[in-house]
Amino acid sequence: MSTRCVVLPRGINVGGHNRVPMAELRPKLAQAGYGDPVTILQSGNIIVTAEITADQPGRPSAAAVAAAVQQLLADDFDVHVPCAARTAAEIEAILERNPLGHVADDGSRYLVNFLSAEPSPAAVRELVDADHSPEVLHVEGTEAYVWAPEGVKALRLSYSHFERHLGVTATARNWNTLERIAAKL
Repeated sequence: MSTRCVVLPRGINVGGHNRVPMAELRPKLAQAGYGDPVTILQSGNIIVTAEITADQPGRPSAAAVAAAVQQLLADDFDVHVPCAARTAAEIEAILERNPLGHVADDGSRYLVNFLSAEPSPAAVRELVDADHSPEVLHVEGTEAYVWAPEGVKALRLSYSHFERHLGVTATARNWNTLERIAAKL
């Protein structure tokens, strides 16, 4: 089934590292068989149409699309970064759920961390029970929502923090960026 899929590479075109020209990436994605490739901002937010099904053994999934794009970035641009992916429906559900909307009043300081797998309940419980003030944390499934009232430069609950404490790979996008992505779906 053809599905719009959002691929979120970590650390593309940040601080002069992992340079990937978006104008060159879009045709490479089309050559790889993805329909209607769109990139949003220079940080590598990618939307493609892909043939995927729900996660079933032997069937393509959003995770398979992420792995394929990760390999494409390595092969064609010599950029080796992890990628996360979610279907358009999953992105829309994240925005609809908005679990920290009651406290987050600035989309640039409200982050969603996309986790490569659902972490163990014990690791989540330990992380959620810890004091992270003034930051606020909510973990649900494969997403960790963070309200950072002092801004992202002062952020303690970073993607690397989640990787260390939850044993998963993570990449984050702020709420404003997610809304821009959803507008292009």
